[in-house]
Amino acid sequence: MQVWSTRLADRRQKRLGPTQTEQAPRLPYPDGWFALATSQELRPGAVVTRRLMGEDVVLYRTASGKLRAVRPYCPHLGAHLGHGGTVRGENIVCPFHHFQFNPEGACVKTGYDTPPPKARLGALHCREVDDLLYVWQHAEGKPPTWEIEPWPEEEGYPVPYGMWHSMREHPQDVIENIIDYGHFTPIHGTVGEVLIEPWFEGAAMHSGFRIRPAGNQAAWVSAAAPELTVRVQGLGIAYADISVPKIGCHIRSVLTVTPVDPTHVEIYVSGSMRFDRLGQGRAATTFAALVARPLAWVGSYDFCKDFPIWSHKTYVERPRLAKGDGPITNYRRWARQFYSAPHETASVTETASVTVSEAAPKTETEATPETEPAAVLPRRTRAARP
Repeated sequence: MQVWSTRLADRRQKRLGPTQTEQAPRLPYPDGWFALATSQELRPGAVVTRRLMGEDVVLYRTASGKLRAVRPYCPHLGAHLGHGGTVRGENIVCPFHHFQFNPEGACVKTGYDTPPPKARLGALHCREVDDLLYVWQHAEGKPPTWEIEPWPEEEGYPVPYGMWHSMREHPQDVIENIIDYGHFTPIHGTVGEVLIEPWFEGAAMHSGFRIRPAGNQAAWVSAAAPELTVRVQGLGIAYADISVPKIGCHIRSVLTVTPVDPTHVEIYVSGSMRFDRLGQGRAATTFAALVARPLAWVGSYDFCKDFPIWSHKTYVERPRLAKGDGPITNYRRWARQFYSAPHETASVTETASVTVSEAAPKTETEATPETEPAAVLPRRTRAARP
């Protein structure tokens, strides 16, 4: 049974039902920033509902353009703000009794023109970075301990074109795939030549490599091999700066992985292209935007080759690694910091439980006033299902 789907920004498509191997999550939810929508999906006045870690999150944008993320239920009598809720000026309006809540989450008006109660929405920390909307989640309700580093400001890159994918997987496994050099040839028919050995700095992982077709290829094919500089941020965001020096092409690609329930994720892959030889005028930007769409489909086709493997694999806590696998052990050691509380994981192939408690120390930072007060989404247990 197929347990993954690919589509554009249309999220109405239902995923096929779970299989026998989906009964228990392999890893708990990680802490960090996770993408829920694109900027284009949330114009001023829009209200949308997205799924994050087994719970609904309501995103809305005020008339002045402020982004807000809140828990879905009105504190008055429990109506879901994402089903019939509207934006009136700077306030979100409950569909049930037309109670209004300001951008700080406070109730400021009732539908009866009577004094509003002392009620507040459960606000979540949110950010808008590089045309994507992110929400912060921490198992213990702590505010953001790190921020998303955006692309440097450069001209010539059009609005990115992206695609959403749904499947059975965990964010840590998807990000691990970046430095799993051993799968390049069997799955993608390519060879990864390491240009920058992976190194870790706080919440970021950096690496770089060149991708060329496996086997004997014509000289011009190898000369046109793309070079990637990758910056991973947490377990949900990966930036790839891709260059093809032979043709003067640069691509900025962003991959995000969002856990929607204990065993499933939504993956967003986008790209924005620039051709140095065409300059940075409107014509060059328009051409790059036109080329980006078919290129995204080609890239998505290659990316999707991993999906059948991901959707049916299990997590092996103690893998039997071989030379050529890539720095998987170092990656997993770095990834521990994103699990704030000790937890146990078990795989089908190895039932020994391992307690992860060696998280790197985190420095708390104050949240911006726009996102306070922050609420925490409940952490699901292994046995719980959304």
